[in-house]
This record gives sequence, structure tokens and C-alpha cells, in this order.
Amino acid sequence: MKSPLRTLFNKTPVPYVAARNLTLPWRQPTGAEAQMRAMGSVGTLFAIVNRTSNATAQVGWKLWRKSASGLPEDRVEVTRHAALDLWNKPNKFYTRQENVEIIQQHVDLTGEGWWVIARNPRSPLPLELWPVRPDRMQPVPHPIDFLSGYMYTGPDGEQIALRTEDVIQLRMPNPLDPYRGMGPVQSILTDLDSARYSAEWNRNFFLNGAEPGGIIEVDKRLSDDEFDELTARWNEQHKGIANAHRVALIEQGKWVDRKLSQRDMQFAELRSVSRDVIREAFGIPAFALGEVSDVNRATADASKTWFAEYLTVPRLERIKGALNNDLLPLYGPGTQDLEFDYCTPVPADPEAENAALVAKSTAARELIDAGAYGPEVLAAVGLPELSFGQPNADPERELLIKLVTAAPAALAPLILPLLGIDVPEPPVPEPAPAAGPPPGPTARLDIHHHAQPPAAQPTASFFDLARARPRHTHTAPRAQADGGDPDLEPVRAQFEDALAQLLEDWESIAEEQYDQLAEQIEAAVDDEDPAALAALTVDTERGAALLRGALGVMATAAAEQMAAEAAGQGVKVTAPKVDPGLQAALAPRLRAAFGGELVEIAAATVGLLGVALAGAAGREALRLFTPGAAGSQIASAVGEFMRGLGVSFRRDQLAGALHRAQNLGRLATLRAAPAARYYASEKLDGNTCTPCAGIDGVQFEDLAEAVEAYGAGPYRECEGGIRCRGTVVARWDSAQ
Repeated sequence: MKSPLRTLFNKTPVPYVAARNLTLPWRQPTGAEAQMRAMGSVGTLFAIVNRTSNATAQVGWKLWRKSASGLPEDRVEVTRHAALDLWNKPNKFYTRQENVEIIQQHVDLTGEGWWVIARNPRSPLPLELWPVRPDRMQPVPHPIDFLSGYMYTGPDGEQIALRTEDVIQLRMPNPLDPYRGMGPVQSILTDLDSARYSAEWNRNFFLNGAEPGGIIEVDKRLSDDEFDELTARWNEQHKGIANAHRVALIEQGKWVDRKLSQRDMQFAELRSVSRDVIREAFGIPAFALGEVSDVNRATADASKTWFAEYLTVPRLERIKGALNNDLLPLYGPGTQDLEFDYCTPVPADPEAENAALVAKSTAARELIDAGAYGPEVLAAVGLPELSFGQPNADPERELLIKLVTAAPAALAPLILPLLGIDVPEPPVPEPAPAAGPPPGPTARLDIHHHAQPPAAQPTASFFDLARARPRHTHTAPRAQADGGDPDLEPVRAQFEDALAQLLEDWESIAEEQYDQLAEQIEAAVDDEDPAALAALTVDTERGAALLRGALGVMATAAAEQMAAEAAGQGVKVTAPKVDPGLQAALAPRLRAAFGGELVEIAAATVGLLGVALAGAAGREALRLFTPGAAGSQIASAVGEFMRGLGVSFRRDQLAGALHRAQNLGRLATLRAAPAARYYASEKLDGNTCTPCAGIDGVQFEDLAEAVEAYGAGPYRECEGGIRCRGTVVARWDSAQ
């Protein structure tokens, strides 16, 4: 039994070497040991086992959180877990690849593979994973519970009792023994011996002079001295390849040939037959070992696919079952929704992938032509996200339009610019007729205030206001800039630095919102109230305050930058300043001043971000929701999902607000400066659409027209919407 002092001298869970250098030279290998030793004595067996174990060990593994749908594509990858760390580094002496390769060698040779788990005595969690030789493991059957445990016999005969939770066994089932495995080698031991013996016969044949053996006959009984003398002289003159075919001189005797040649024995054919038998036992074709007589690209690709599907995948599935059924449960009940899975080793089929892509594209086109919503169609048929409608369009724009469809007309000046839709001008009332009743009151829309619809008329819809403004067009050719634009790199750096800082500061706000959503999701799931998932909300006050401050700083910095550009042309202008905090308590009369409207812009931007975030969390929680599910688990899964989403939508919205503040600051300085010639500049756009390319360098009639084009931040005709980075530059003549 296991010695209590063993752990003081050997840190492995079981002994791998004897405490003393005890060897038993008379002991012959039997059973599993003989099967493992055969790998080192038969070349064909070595090639097969080396090829299969290497292929199995080179495959990557990932840990996943299962999805409620059960579909692999809906799973969420888990990148940090103790079980994943153990699998990637089983112990300080083995890598995962070495560990898998050793286990697979044991399974291929003996039909069994064994891992012994090492733990800290004070903790039940597995800390190390050690592969052990199958010939040293013995299951201990139980008459009722099937299995009591295992007995490990060390190199020096020491026996160590192991619990069932200390051992993980992989096996190819043995039809005669439910506790042990059976591998291909057991079925071909005789053929392996034949292959080994034929190789040894060939070796001895050459050592004996490359001639079959014969008999020396003498006509009397030789004494011991005479026999030894005859044997020594014969070996001295004829043994070995160097003495082959020498004439034999025999005193008092004659040579009798056995008349049996190497050709008659056919040992070359015997070795070839043994090689085929070994391959058949493993189910491995000749091409898998590099034996090809006629090969081309097509057959080579087919061979790779066949090897992966029929040889590597079954071995990986056996390991996957052991990890998910035996290893993961050792980490507690929290692993019930986790699973290990391997990265498929089967090469991709380009023809099949192309056919699937054509089929998906055809289905998507038919659905969209039938009126289905584009992004939802792509998700349904499994195609990547694409921009719909116009080049460089925001893929989230359609979602935002859906969210604000029911918004009142009073919010149009705040929301429309965020969507890249023009703010409509107030309608001009028709002159009243000379006679008749006086006309009713007309609507008034102030970009810095709220729309004031007439009491006697119905409120215009959101999209009526959006359509009311015609597209900006130039009725006559305009002068083009001659290439003398000021250096806009400081403007670019100013914007990028501000955006990077804002996104960094926003991380803590996002984490708070994730936690708020998690609490609401957990409560809704525990109450089995899925309808509550449609009413998720997040606090936006802290985000609005942060964005207001960022917009205030950006507006002031942009105004000063515009003043610096004027100074570079010899024009002195004092840049206006804005309250850096953009406090929401600004008096209504001050909101029409420089920067006042940024208060509402900040509130609307943060509000829309919160709505989109809550909507995404609610949809994911609803997808995972099942009656009786634990709210904490679903909330945790949704949290991982939200943190795994990209930040492109958040970045676009915050960047759009910053760019608006930047252009407002530049235009405010231009209002305070002497009149100049004003030009559109799209030099800061990384990807310029057709309308922006057309407006780039065009001179405006006056500052009012420049404000009309860029007062909302992006160029009002830009197909990229909120992502536009165009601005206005000015030139002052010396006379001015």
C-alpha cells in the first residue's frame, strides 16, 4: 500500500521510477508492456502510432459555454478557467501536446490511456495531470458499485490505492472485460513477432556469412576439447560477411548443405505480408504512411481529409468525452454549462464552401426582395454583416431608426443629426388671401430649442420632418480650392486624442451599465418574467456628464485651433469659449449661444447608446431564457456576451458627437472673424464617399452656406453619416 512518507520524497502523484535501482533481468515483458515495447521493434507499428498520436496532439482545444439552443455556433468561448489552464499546462514537465501524444500512444498500443490527478491535500480541485503506463494500472471491481478504485504498481513493486476521482481512463472497449481496453496490437501480436523474427533472421543470415546453415559430419564422437577446437577454427575462418564464400578445410569431417536458401524461406515476402496485416488492424491505408505510387493534388487533398475524418476525429472525440465527463465535473457544479471542444482537423472543402455561399446569397437576396429586413436576413442565413443602402453606411443606423420611429417631432433637431438625417427648416407660410378668415398659426422650429407645432394643426410625424428638407445641391459651379488649405493634422490629432481619452473613460461607465443590466436580468429570469427583459434600462446621468465635459473641451479647443489658423494668415480673432462642463442647468436663453445645444446632443447620444445596449442585452437574455433557469447564470452569460461585443457602435456615436463639437467650435470662431472665403475640406475623411469627394475643395457662397453644410458635424450629404469628418477651412485675402 501507499507509504505515508512517499509524498515527502516524490512530488508526482504516483512513483515513476523505483526508489532503488532494482532490475529484474530475467523478467520477460508480458501483456500491455509487451504491446508498448513492440512499437520500438517493428518499424511499421512505430510509423502508424507515431503518425496518429502526432496528428491527435497537434489539434487545438477551446473551452465553451453552452448555448440554450444547443447549436455550436451559438456558444460563447471561455478564455479564463482553471480547467483550461490545467489542460494547456498539465504539469510543469509536460505541455498539452506531449501529454496528449503520450496518452494516444498508450491507447493505440494497448487500448487504454490513463491520467492520474494530483491535488493539494487542502483543496479538492485538480492541480496537475500525469499520464501513467497502462501496465501499472489495475481497476479494483466492486460487486455493487461496479468500481471501488484503482491500484497502481510502481517500478519497485510498491502498490498505491487510488480513488475513482483521482483517475481518468480512456479506453477502446474490450468485449471480454468491461474494466479494460483492447487495442489493435493485441490482435496482431503473432504477426508482430513474425515481422520481428524475420528481421532478426535476416540479420543473423548476414552475420553468418550470407549463406544458409549446414552440417559438419564426423565419423566418431569428439571429445570436449576436440569439439571446442573445431568450433573455434570454423568461426575464425568462416563467421561474418568478411569471411563469406571461403573454402572450408575440415579435418576428420565433411560439410553437408541443408539445401535451403533465403529465397526458399521468402522472408522479404513475409515482412511485406506482416506490414499489410498491421495496417489493416489499425484501419490505416498505405498512403497515410507515405506509400504512394500515383499521387496528384486531388488525391493528396482527399488523403488529408480521409485521415482527419476517420483516424484523427475519433481519437479526439474519445479525449473530448473524458474531459467533459470526467475532468470538468471535478471543478464543481458551475461547470455544467461548460464543455471542451477541439478545433476540427478536417481541411475545408473550397467547393462545398463556395456552393454554400452561393445558396446563402441566393436565399438572402430572395428574402430581401420579398421585403425582409437586410441585417436580420444576413444573421438568419449565416452571412457576415454588411452595410445596406449606401457605401460606408452605419450598419446600426437602421436599428436606430426603428428605435426612434415613434419619437415626437420635438426631438427631431436632437436625434436626426445623430442618424445622419438633415434637420428640416421651418416651413414658410403662404401669404394670406385678401379676403377670408385669417390663417391659423404656423409651426416654428428653432435648432437650439424645440419645435413648436401650431395648436390647431396635427403634429408632424418624425419622418415627415426628415423628408421636409431637400437635399443640398449646388445650382452653379463653384470655385475650387487651389491646394493652399491650412495644415489640418493638428485638427486630426486633436480629435483622435479626445476620442481615445473619451473611450478610455467610458469603460468604467460601460461596466456599471453591464452590472445594472445583470441585476435586472437575474431578477427577471428568477421571477420567470421574460416580458421584463423588454424594459431593461441603464443609468445615463454619469455618461451624459462625462460626454458634456468632453464636448465642451473639444468645442473650446477647436475654436482656438481655428483662431490659430486665422493667425497663420495674419488675421487676429479672439476664439469664443464655452463652459467646459456644459452644465444642464444653463438658462434657456443661453442654450442658443455657442455650445448650448451640445447639452442636448450629449443627452441624446448617451440615451441612444443606453437604449441600444439594453436592447442587445435583453435580446441575448431572451435567447438564453428557459423556464427554471438560474438567473445568475443567464446574467453572467449575457455579461460575457456584452463584453465580447465590439465597441464600433459606441465609438461611432461618441466620435460623431465629438466631431459635431469640433465643427461648432470652428464655425463659432469664423462667425467672430472678418469675412473670408470658405471652403469644404474632406481631407480628414479616411474613406471618402462620392458626395464628399464632390464637395471637397468647393467654395461656399458665404458662411451661412458653410454652416448649413457642416453645422451638424458631418457633411449633410455624406453617405457615411455620422462617420464623416469633413470640416470648413477659411482663407483671408491680404486686403481683408
